[in-house]
Amino acid sequence: MANELEVKLIAEQRQVKSLLDFSFQDVVAVDPWVSSDLKNTYFDTENFKLRELKIGLRIRVDGDKLIQTVKASGRAIGGLHERNESETQLQQFAIDVDKVEDPYLKILLEEAIEEDGELDKVFTTNFTRHKTSLHFEDGTEIEIALDVGHIFYEDDSSPISEVELELVKGNPAYLFTLSRQLISQQGFAISNASKARRGYSLCSSLEPTHRRMSTLEMSQGTEAEMAFEVICYSGLKHWQYYEQFLDSSLAPEAILQMYRALLYVQHVYQIFGSLIPRHATSDLRANWEYIAEFMSKIVDVARERNHLQQMLNESLVTEEDIEQALAVNHGAMSQALIDFKQLKSSERYNLVMLGISEWLFFKQWRQFITDADLEKLKSPIIDFAKAQLEHTLRELKREVGPKIEMDINDYLEQVPRLRKALDLGLFFGGLFDSKKRQKYRQPWLDLLAGTRELSYFQYVARCFKTYQIRNDEEIHQWIDKRNESVKEAMEHTRKAMFKSRPYWLL
Repeated sequence: MANELEVKLIAEQRQVKSLLDFSFQDVVAVDPWVSSDLKNTYFDTENFKLRELKIGLRIRVDGDKLIQTVKASGRAIGGLHERNESETQLQQFAIDVDKVEDPYLKILLEEAIEEDGELDKVFTTNFTRHKTSLHFEDGTEIEIALDVGHIFYEDDSSPISEVELELVKGNPAYLFTLSRQLISQQGFAISNASKARRGYSLCSSLEPTHRRMSTLEMSQGTEAEMAFEVICYSGLKHWQYYEQFLDSSLAPEAILQMYRALLYVQHVYQIFGSLIPRHATSDLRANWEYIAEFMSKIVDVARERNHLQQMLNESLVTEEDIEQALAVNHGAMSQALIDFKQLKSSERYNLVMLGISEWLFFKQWRQFITDADLEKLKSPIIDFAKAQLEHTLRELKREVGPKIEMDINDYLEQVPRLRKALDLGLFFGGLFDSKKRQKYRQPWLDLLAGTRELSYFQYVARCFKTYQIRNDEEIHQWIDKRNESVKEAMEHTRKAMFKSRPYWLL
């Protein structure tokens, strides 16, 4: 099975076609362009078992050739796609599982069919591909494919207008150099969505899958550097997953989940600061802070939207009561999404995301680390994880320990600290017993949930006052009653959770 390494970029069709006459930098030879019309039919079971297993299965018609392709799940970060791919030529237009060469993929396909029934056609992609190869002085060869066409599912369709830069052999640095050139000079944007994923998104019978940040499974012997990479990829993958929903009704939730991923990645850099020096991540942190600052307004608007909907669901107000607030929020959300999409299509954003991919792929932090410290990165992660968990617990005990007197504002001020601590548990929790971890972690989650309730109560009280839904006395009675109840529960939780023995010490 071949390992495929490529960068995918998107643009308008005229921009894609303009590359047929484009002069690429540092190239010593360019093969003649070859064009072909490709029709691809994707297959899955009735309940999309292959999609669940993150396997793509298709038959491609290329002239008089029939090619069966199986693609396993890989990584797609900042436009860079890494995945395994297996191709087999067929004699007739029918899936032949016996011809799948990779034993593991073959077993997965057989089990999917046994569990969920026979394979059937799901969607098709029809496009014209213009292909050439660029040759560099050191022998590096990069294949460029320009794809222009459409994805079809029943009566729906979506345009294809993309460029794929694939490393055939040699130095992968040229992939990033060429990509930066196309982004800066030609206005291209990176794409993390495969044609298969876009095709599945058209399937009306396929409900969107919501994802949450979860505990990462690692062994205690995993090297520290590998753990750092796995955790970074997890946060970036969450960010990119929710990018695909920005043009749907799920956009407000997608924004909140992307912001969640942004905080997660920032916490990675902070936690690993003693292994990966801060000056090694300074540019990355500055770029994430730039994006975070841009996102702050739209995040506030998305949270307000959720608060307004919750007020309606709880019958605290009628739509007539908050008609003005709903209208203002709707307008603000629409404009904020427009602004954010413009950011995503900007040169700076795309260079930032490509740079993150390049930084991870080439492990560029090593340039800032001494040989002695590099040895620390080869050590098992377990001791570092325990030390970080213990340090964070001591810090929390100092700030929110059972002997500390706290009012509502004190709790709200501790939200960033609680989030960071809980993310630390996601980073390293998989190294320990899951039942003990979940039991210990739950009160901390409850405490954070309590802060969300307190914040929501404050918003409701402001709405009551702003739109004159209740008088001052009624507002005070309403919020005092709820604050008292939630704060009492939080006080009990806070005092009890420090009595439990940490799961990393059991």
